[in-house]
Amino acid sequence: MKLNFLEDRTMEAMSSYLTRLSKRQQIVASNIANIDTPGYKTKDISFHATLEQLLAPNPLPLRTARPEHNPMAELRFAPVEPDVFEVPGLQTRPDRNNVELDREMLKLGQTSFGYSMMIQLLKGKFRTIATSINEGRTG
Repeated sequence: MKLNFLEDRTMEAMSSYLTRLSKRQQIVASNIANIDTPGYKTKDISFHATLEQLLAPNPLPLRTARPEHNPMAELRFAPVEPDVFEVPGLQTRPDRNNVELDREMLKLGQTSFGYSMMIQLLKGKFRTIATSINEGRTG
């Protein structure tokens, strides 16, 4: 039985989520950099849609005798660029800029927490793989 540990749907989902976190960090940094730019509008990306996409169950959970009988087995996460949108409903200053430093710092904290969480999950995944390999050698 051949196993490819690096081609795993869970790791693909974590990678995609980390990519989106990176994009969000860039957007927040841009928002903060433009806090004094007249007319600049705060931007963000949606994570609710992201999680739904990443964690959606396989629509046809089938068990087959041969892998080629299940066309859904080869589905992979498509690297989709997250949608960037202007955040509606924020208070606008007289210069038509609506960036709020407190809100942006909160988003930076949330993004940092998300990174930490994903890195811990990836470490656990690699630890499990290493344990499996090491026990296979000694067992």
